[in-house]
Amino acid sequence: MLHAISRQTIQPSEVIVVIPYGYELDHKLGYERIVYSDKGMVTQRAVGIREAQNDYLLVLDDDLDFPPDFAEQLYSNMKARQLDSVLAFGGGLPSESNHNEAAIRTTVKQKIQRLRLAFTGQAFYNQRKSQWFDTIASTGGHRTYVNCEDGLCQTGAFACFFVKSDKAKAVHFEEERWLEEGRLSRYAAYDDAVFFYRLYLQGGRIAYTHSTDYLHLDAAAGRPAPDRLTSKRNRLYTIARNRTIFWHRHIWSNHHSLHNFIGGIYGIVNYALYSTLVNLYPKYWPAIGALYQGYRDAFKYIKQS
Repeated sequence: MLHAISRQTIQPSEVIVVIPYGYELDHKLGYERIVYSDKGMVTQRAVGIREAQNDYLLVLDDDLDFPPDFAEQLYSNMKARQLDSVLAFGGGLPSESNHNEAAIRTTVKQKIQRLRLAFTGQAFYNQRKSQWFDTIASTGGHRTYVNCEDGLCQTGAFACFFVKSDKAKAVHFEEERWLEEGRLSRYAAYDDAVFFYRLYLQGGRIAYTHSTDYLHLDAAAGRPAPDRLTSKRNRLYTIARNRTIFWHRHIWSNHHSLHNFIGGIYGIVNYALYSTLVNLYPKYWPAIGALYQGYRDAFKYIKQS
């Protein structure tokens, strides 16, 4: 990530690197400002936003690569569309030699993935205006395209985004540390959904740009696990817990309506049903147990708060 920053056509006036106490930075540019904080995906991101002193922020995970004109393109897109935050697409593009074959495979894979996300209430890839779709999808889900009339969205991906500094600070993301306080796992699932939904509620104009792409190397540092079972257990627990709290804290509490109630129930029931059915192998039963522990912890948190 630091290598990519050093190649940018527009150089930042400051580079802030937030790392936990006890860790060291392997590679240095020589002009970055290192800020230490407690460990946590929410905590570290909140500290980085708070420490920024410029009008615009490019918030980045540490495992990204992007072209030299990346920041320039994001800034130009924000100004042209009068946005408060603009997001690029991650993943990289297939090479020319396998472009057609890769595109076909991706299309089929995406269709299956979108059906799964729609059934579990995590995302609806539909541009039609629908209060039902908006409500169900806004209970969680990464990179949701629903409610994107004129290209505007309610949510986005936290790995990489460009945002006005005052808008990011006004979100007060430090108030959402509950995201990383799960008993079975501290992986802060739905931190991006929470941040961007809070920005949206404040009137923030959020959109993706289709012309700018970055490569996410996916080091998975925020969700380390020694084996597949532990990884699955942590993921099911955290999504069940954090998504349920997010629905109550930011959807239901803001407006008690039939749509919001059904949207929350749809997401809880269908995600639990799907996750249970696909993990019926005996070796994955501990993961199913963690899923329902996540729901119990969520309702316990809601009751106490």
